[in-house]
Amino acid sequence: MGAETILSHTEHIPAWGDLTLTLKGELAHATKTPKLPDEISGPLAWNPSTFESDADYTITLDDRETKEVRSALSHFNDLDLSGSEVSTTTFPLPTLGPKLRQAAEDVHNGKGFVVVRGIRDMQPGEFSPEDKIIIFLGISSYIAGARGRQDENGNMLSHIRNAKLSKTPQSQRPTRYSSRASTFHTDTFCDILALQSRSNAMEGGATLVSSTWTVYNKLQKEHPKLCELLAQPIWPFDSRGSFFPCSTRPLLYHHDGKVMMNFAREPLLGLEDVKRKAGLPVLSQEQKNALEIVERLATEGQISINTEPGDLLFINNHGVLHSREEFTDAVENPRYLVRMWLKNEELAWDLPEDLQYGNSRIYDRDNGLGERWNLADTPRIEFAVAERLTS
Repeated sequence: MGAETILSHTEHIPAWGDLTLTLKGELAHATKTPKLPDEISGPLAWNPSTFESDADYTITLDDRETKEVRSALSHFNDLDLSGSEVSTTTFPLPTLGPKLRQAAEDVHNGKGFVVVRGIRDMQPGEFSPEDKIIIFLGISSYIAGARGRQDENGNMLSHIRNAKLSKTPQSQRPTRYSSRASTFHTDTFCDILALQSRSNAMEGGATLVSSTWTVYNKLQKEHPKLCELLAQPIWPFDSRGSFFPCSTRPLLYHHDGKVMMNFAREPLLGLEDVKRKAGLPVLSQEQKNALEIVERLATEGQISINTEPGDLLFINNHGVLHSREEFTDAVENPRYLVRMWLKNEELAWDLPEDLQYGNSRIYDRDNGLGERWNLADTPRIEFAVAERLTS
């Protein structure tokens, strides 16, 4: 997949595929462009008018189903197992389970996302923090049973909230520890992004989703040359730490009949107060313009998901871009989400070679990272560069 060395000044960039890029002031175009379809169709090619209301993508549990979840929680706790052993067997949902398995099909082969609503405290403090994680694990096991590490420490959970004790300026924090808006992106190499809503912001903070397929179709119609640019292996991702090495790869793929994006701004554009890693070029103006156009098209096609406490949101990370609004917290019960990265071994999309290594780093049991079940939210004060460069 590497570009041919056709100019006098070349520089070697670390990548999974050992790709050599050609530089001459700005990044030169790769000489080979993959053949892309003029349009891709299917239920994932949705837009805001596709949905009459949030009921079109929400499973709202009735009284019988919520009782079943509570019964499954009691059953699991009686087994005296660890949280990593939550499964469809140890968290039985005989009535709700088939509905959740159908939702898994929809996440992988339908619209690409689903909300599960109705799991919340009937009275304050009914569920302990541990119980909430067990419920999250139990329901999500019917969507996708494999859970991934989210950093080099093997953390299986991310606690997403504004780090109020930190004196670090908002602009110098990872987005997930700030109250600022994010741009549209995908979460590194995971298959399914799963979010559990614990509490909402006083104002703002909604999760926004946009169809990658719709963005692609608009690009092909309005900016076909940009599709070719996005599909070239000339996009240098900065990374720090030992979780993911720096790599240079496409942002857009057409693989196994599906269009998918692997897309995030921070590792491509860098950070204002942090130098790019040695050997990584800056983006050309053409590349920067392409990112802006993708952002605009994703924003035009976005829908806002206003979750309620207890809601679970599952997103196909390869087929749906996501972002979030800026928010203002209340003094009590600030905005708080818990994140997992999931994989359904039977339904998972086949990935292009460029994405397989990162995916295996997340999900393979023998990747040397171990598993750390960080159930409690630890207050954050300082943030590593690697955290700021990843979602």
